[in-house]
Amino acid sequence: MLPTSTNILIVGTGPAGLACAISLAVNGYKDIAIVDARPSGRTLSRAIVIHAQTLEELDTVGCADRLNARGLHAKYMTVRAQSTLLAKANFTSLAPRTRYPWALLISQAETEEILEERMNELGITILRPYNVTGMKSVEGGMLVQFETGETIKARYVVGADGSRSTIRQLAGIPFRDPLTGKEPHAERPRGVETDRELEKRLGKELVIADVHLSGRIPPEVNTEELSVFLSPLQFLLLVPLPSLKDDPNGRTVYRMSCPAEPGSADVTLPRLQTVLDSALGHLPHGGKPRVDRILWSSNFRVKSAVADRFFARLGDGAVALIGDAGHVHSPAGGQGMNLGIRDAIQLGRTLADVLRREADPGAAPHAARAYALQRLGQFSEERRRMAVQVIRMTKVMTWATGLETLPAQKMRDVVWWLMGRGSFVNNRLALRLSGLQAVEQTKKPAPAPAQQMSISVTGIENGIRSLLSKDPQSLQQGAGGAAIRVFSYVVLFACLLFPTVWLRRAVPLAAGVHA
Repeated sequence: MLPTSTNILIVGTGPAGLACAISLAVNGYKDIAIVDARPSGRTLSRAIVIHAQTLEELDTVGCADRLNARGLHAKYMTVRAQSTLLAKANFTSLAPRTRYPWALLISQAETEEILEERMNELGITILRPYNVTGMKSVEGGMLVQFETGETIKARYVVGADGSRSTIRQLAGIPFRDPLTGKEPHAERPRGVETDRELEKRLGKELVIADVHLSGRIPPEVNTEELSVFLSPLQFLLLVPLPSLKDDPNGRTVYRMSCPAEPGSADVTLPRLQTVLDSALGHLPHGGKPRVDRILWSSNFRVKSAVADRFFARLGDGAVALIGDAGHVHSPAGGQGMNLGIRDAIQLGRTLADVLRREADPGAAPHAARAYALQRLGQFSEERRRMAVQVIRMTKVMTWATGLETLPAQKMRDVVWWLMGRGSFVNNRLALRLSGLQAVEQTKKPAPAPAQQMSISVTGIENGIRSLLSKDPQSLQQGAGGAAIRVFSYVVLFACLLFPTVWLRRAVPLAAGVHA
């Protein structure tokens, strides 16, 4: 049964919502209600990896050891084109920076199960099914209304209810691509007539599936690697996961991710087999695994968007956003759930600190309110900045792995191979993926105003599309065009590996151009 009031209402029980509740409780605050619209729990398992910085955060709330005991520890992320190893991000190189120098392979369903167990230990249980239908500011907080007609009054409402967040929409917080300004759309927008136009507007459609494989598995597919295979069918992610707990045979589950079949809304076994054959057919050690069974599958449209702000004061109440409610992007690099969990744990610490200050009898009300606005404003700015960085990185990765023409694919492979010959680039890629680099950057002092540059990055999407396009009108032909293409790939991967460096060193082409 719903309480009539609470200090903090969390809407949504994915990894972000659960982690926020745990963080609040661990930091001494348990006047929490957490609700979900679904009548039961875990149904989907999109995310499969937890990176080092996320494990560091989960350790602060007593969850990292349990997760590490259940998952597989991948030492590398490899990228291959046919039989050629192009890159090998080395997570073991992170050892000087973290206690967790690996990428943890574990299904989102198991992650949520462990988080919910920890939350229950702390005395917090999920209330369901409660679907939010309304929210308004009232004296002393926010009044949230549910489909049942019941209401809860809360001082703070945390939106952890996914990319279509009702809380975000009711709070009136815009949600759009930070590089293009476009909002993500579910349907065909007005004026978009062809599928090609739709793809350009909405992004590519991808498939994810958990499968059982039979036959000889190539040694390149193993429990120490996150394996990406590039092929004429663009790419295949193939990763072994822990066996299902209810499987008496203990068969390994493999996660497959690849582009969806053009014109088809279904995830079919023949399509997965075709992609598998294309990706693994030229490996030197042979092995032709077969897809025996699809355990679970989904297809989805890749979108990028971020909330304009992650915290909003609405009268006497306030709303905060975490997880997919605050940001969505390509699954490249396994960043989404990681970013959401880190949002959540940081928000839990921040809210607990704010509420302690507000409860201090010696604190003046106006001073406590000012402190809350400052701390939550800092949270909003930092998490949005992190989200935009991830969106930029995943866009580059998605474009690079999704090239359609064979000449473009071959050129990309050559550039990637050249860049991946030394350990420095591979270690740098591991650092970027782990989330540790972003945290280290936030600890550095901000540059003086005179050192800051105003440059425009809003043209990145159109520029990359032009450079990589197969449209002959979009780029000059001949040797000059080929040279520009080679240079564009170098720039793409440099942007991925060293985003802060190239932005800091970039020289504006025209004075007075602002981002």
